[in-house]
This record gives sequence, C-alpha cells and structure tokens, in this order.
Amino acid sequence: MDMIALMRSFKLDIFMMQLTIIGFGNQAKSWSQNLKDSGFPVLVALKVNSPSIALAHELGFQVVILGTKEFYAQNAFALLTPDHTHDEFMQEHGPQMQAGSVMLYAHGFSLVKNKFQQSFPQIHHILFAPKAIGSELRRQFQLKGKLGAVYSLEHVQEEATQLKDWVFELSKNLGINMGPYPTSFLRETRADLYSEQGLLCSLIPYTAGEMFSHLVDSGTEPELAYFECWHELKLIVNAMVDKGPEGFFDLISPNALIGSEKGFQKLITPEFKKNLRNLLLDIESGEFDQEIEKANVEEIRHTIRSRWSKTALMKTFHQINQDEK
Repeated sequence: MDMIALMRSFKLDIFMMQLTIIGFGNQAKSWSQNLKDSGFPVLVALKVNSPSIALAHELGFQVVILGTKEFYAQNAFALLTPDHTHDEFMQEHGPQMQAGSVMLYAHGFSLVKNKFQQSFPQIHHILFAPKAIGSELRRQFQLKGKLGAVYSLEHVQEEATQLKDWVFELSKNLGINMGPYPTSFLRETRADLYSEQGLLCSLIPYTAGEMFSHLVDSGTEPELAYFECWHELKLIVNAMVDKGPEGFFDLISPNALIGSEKGFQKLITPEFKKNLRNLLLDIESGEFDQEIEKANVEEIRHTIRSRWSKTALMKTFHQINQDEK
C-alpha cells in the first residue's frame, strides 16, 4: 500500500481517539490530569524502568511501556519530554509508528531544529502549545482560570480533515479558553525563545533581584523588600493581563504612574532596545541554535542555582515561606 493510501486508511473519530502522553514531568503530568478530569481518553507512556510509573499508577493512569506492541498500536501521541530528548526518541520509535499517526508537540523547537516532518512524513506532526508552565496549566484548570494556546496543522496531510476538530476538542478538555489560535512551528519557536530571553526568565527575575539588593543595602528590611520586589510581581502581572496596557496604567496610583514614566525614560534606552532586538536577531539567524549545541545545560543550571542560593533574596524567600507554615 502506498503512502497516500495508508494515510487515507487512517480513520479518525475525534471523540474516541485516545491520546498517549509520552513522559510524566510537569507538563505531561498536568496534561494527563486535566484530560483525565475532563473525561478525555488518555494513556501515559514511559520507559520500562521509569521511576514515574508508580506515581502515574497512584494517580489512576494506565501506563504503556515505550517500545512495546501496545505502545506502537496507539495512533495519537503527545511528546512531552524535554526538547533535547525528542530527536533520539523519534529516531528510535518513529519508524515503528503507524502511518497516519498523530504526534503533538507542546513547543515548536525540536521539529524546527530536527525537521521530523521530512524524516517521518507518514506521521501527522501537530503543534499544540499551551501558553503556561505545567504547574499553571494544572492550577488554572482547577480554578477555571484563563488559559491560552496556539496550534499549527502545517505538517498535517490533507487527507486528515478532521484533525482540526480533534485538536479543538483536546484543547477544550485541557482547559484552554483563550483560543487556540493558529500560528506556525517556526513562529511559535521564535516567540517562545525570545520571551524567555528578553523578559520572562531574565529581565524579570534579575531586575527584581537587583532591586531587592539595593533596598536591603540601603537599610530596608528584607521582608519588606521581598514583598515589594518579588511577591508583588504576580499581583501586578495579574492586573496587567486582566486590564490590558491602557487599563493597567489607568488603574495604578498617581505616584506609580509618575514613577512608571520616569523608569521608562531612564531604563528603556536606545541601547536597551538595541540589545533586546539583538536577542531576537540571534534567534532568527540560528546563532542561538549553535549556542545551545555547545552549551552544558547542567553546568549552566548549577551556576545559576549557585548564584541565587547565596543571595539574601533566596534566604528571605525561604524564611517567609517557612513562617507561613
């Protein structure tokens, strides 16, 4: 049977196609729990010696072992292990997957880098990216809070016309209520990397850390500095998201408004804008991909953990959270 015939032979029932979630880390566990609570059929796939098997069973999930006949009999997967493991996984398991199977990715990075759509054209490759870390995906689902997502069907064969319906059904059961909105693997990858580098995982925590230190060094009690520079971040961000830019600046006090304008004039300089733009240019040019290839992730993680573990902010964080208990 040729490839097109195989693709056409794949029958899809959007309400019955079970999703096999590969991995059981933060994102995978949240997907699994949300879908299970919604009544969406889900399996968890793990290595035979995975320490997560016991936890998955404890939480009420059926577990299938990677590489078994039962695993390859499935036809819809979500690859929710870390991005750097995807290529090895696909090289080992991709050739045995049924023609017409679906592979979901929560981020576009690994497919953009490894071009799985070329190596495994018999598989429908779908981007479905909730815009929340795993713990928040679970928390907002339980709170019935706001959750957004984007998707791409650019690497889905034309024969699978119902897959969009299935993706939207999956989205609803995960708790997504903002979207999902269409994009491409490449655009999601670039936006995700850029937001991490320029704001979420750099500017916010490191600026907060610097300001905390300045206040404490000038005589402010560390508890007060912690609330002002770290804890209050989530409250401010919630207001920004809820009200939008104009509404947020209408909401804040006159002192905060005047201070905001002064900070804008002092901090958002032409040099800052240039450096921020250069982060995106490095991503678009592929330079950041080369940096990733050369990087020792565990060494970098150790360096960052050591940097923060020695700070008064970290000590105050532990003390305040201990006091709460």
